[in-house]
Amino acid sequence: MDDVIMDAMPEFNELKPGQIIKSKVLAVYADKVVVDLGLKSDGFIQASDFKVLPEVGSEVDVYISHLRESDGFPVISHSKAREILTWKVIEDKFKDGKIIEGKIIKKIKGGYEVDIGISSFMPSSQVSKKISENKENNVIEVKIMEINKKNKNIVVSNKIVENEKNEKKKQNIFSTINEGDIVKGKIVTITDFGIFVDIGGIDGLLHINDVSYKRIEKLSDIYKIGDDLEVKILKFEPKENKIALGLKQLQQNPWDTIEEKYKPGMRVKGKITSCTSFGAFVMLEDGVEGLIHVSDISWTERISHPEDVFKCGQDVEAVVLESSVQKKKISLSYKAIFENPYDRYEIGKVVTGRIIKLMDFGCIIQIEPNIHGFVHVSEISRNRIDKPSDVLVAGEDVTGRVVKVDKSKKRIEVSIKQYEREQDEQEIKGFLNSQDTKIKFADLIENNDNSK
Repeated sequence: MDDVIMDAMPEFNELKPGQIIKSKVLAVYADKVVVDLGLKSDGFIQASDFKVLPEVGSEVDVYISHLRESDGFPVISHSKAREILTWKVIEDKFKDGKIIEGKIIKKIKGGYEVDIGISSFMPSSQVSKKISENKENNVIEVKIMEINKKNKNIVVSNKIVENEKNEKKKQNIFSTINEGDIVKGKIVTITDFGIFVDIGGIDGLLHINDVSYKRIEKLSDIYKIGDDLEVKILKFEPKENKIALGLKQLQQNPWDTIEEKYKPGMRVKGKITSCTSFGAFVMLEDGVEGLIHVSDISWTERISHPEDVFKCGQDVEAVVLESSVQKKKISLSYKAIFENPYDRYEIGKVVTGRIIKLMDFGCIIQIEPNIHGFVHVSEISRNRIDKPSDVLVAGEDVTGRVVKVDKSKKRIEVSIKQYEREQDEQEIKGFLNSQDTKIKFADLIENNDNSK
C-alpha cells in the first residue's frame, strides 16, 4: 500500500520554476495557508498572499518561484500565480476586444484607478456620462485601450463600452422605427432651439417649431428634464444618427379651419406679438397669427414702422382682408375699422384748403389733417398763367371743386378754375333774376368769355 502511494507522488524534479499548478487547500491559519503539492511535505503560503482566504478543500493556483538549494523544495506563491493568470486573461481580452468588469478604486491625477484583477488607469476623458458622480467603489464595464506589460501599465475605457452599447441600441431602434410612428420618450436636454428626447437609447430632436402650433418663447418655462413625452417620428437618418421628432403633429392644426373661422370682412380681436418693418403680427388664437401690413394701419398717415402705432402685448381690433389655408396666411386691416376719410370726397364736392406747397406744375393744398388735394396749373385760373406763384401765395386759403378721386393712391385733384367759373355763373343768374331786362344769360356768358 505504501508503495502505491509513493508511486503516485510526484518527484521534486517534476515541479519546475515558472510552473503554475492547482493545489488543494489542506489548512487555513491566521498567518498561513497549507496546500498539497503532491510531495513528501506540504507547501506553505503566507496568508497575506491572498486577497480572500480560501476554504479548506478548495483548490488554488500556485506559482513555482524556485527550488531551494538546501533541499530542492519549491518556493511557492499564490499572488504571483494570480498575477500571471490575470495578465493572460487580460491580454487575451485585449486581443479579442472583449469587455472586462472592473471596480473604481479611487480618483487619481488625470483619472481613476480601476481594479480589473490588476490595477489599471482610466483617464477622465474615458469616463461615460452614465457613471454616477460618486465613482469610487462603482463596478463598471471597460475595454482595454493600451497594455505595457513591461511597465505593468494598463489603460482602460468605460466610454468606449457605453458608446458601443449606444451604437447597438441606435441600430436596433433604426431597424424598428418608421416615419410616422408614435413613440414614448423622456426629456434629457432642453436648449433654446429644441428638446432632446430619449426614445429608448437614442436621442431625437424635438425642434421648438415642432413643439406647438402656438408661439413658445422659452421651452424651459414649460418642460423639465425627466418629463415623459409622446412624440411622432417625423424623419430619421441612420447614417447621421439623426431623428426628428414632432409633438404638435399629434394635435389638430388650427390652420386647417381658418378659412371657415376667419372670413373676409369679419371683425376680429387679437394681441400684438411682434412688429417688423413691413407690418405687425397679431395672435388671434393659439398657433394662429394674422398680419397687419404697414399700408393697412392708417388711411391717411404714412407709417414708417408699426412700432409708431402699436406695442407688443397690445390688444387690437382689425378686419379680415384674406385668409388662406394653403398659404397659412391671414391678412388683416387695422384702418378698416375706421371710416375711410376719402369716402367723404366725391367728384363735384367743394373743398377749401390752405396752400402748403407751390410747384411749377401746380400746388398742394391741405384740406384737413393728413388729407391733401392737388391743383394742376391748368386748373388754377381761367386766365393763362406761367406758374402758380404768379397768382397764389403759400399759406393762403383757396376754394375749389373736386374733379378726381383715387382712393387707392390717396389722391384728390381739385380745380379752382372750375369752381370760380361756376360761382360767376351763379352770380350772373342771380343778377338776371333780380333785373327787369331782356338780356339773355347765354349772351352774358358769351360776352364774358369773349372779353377774355
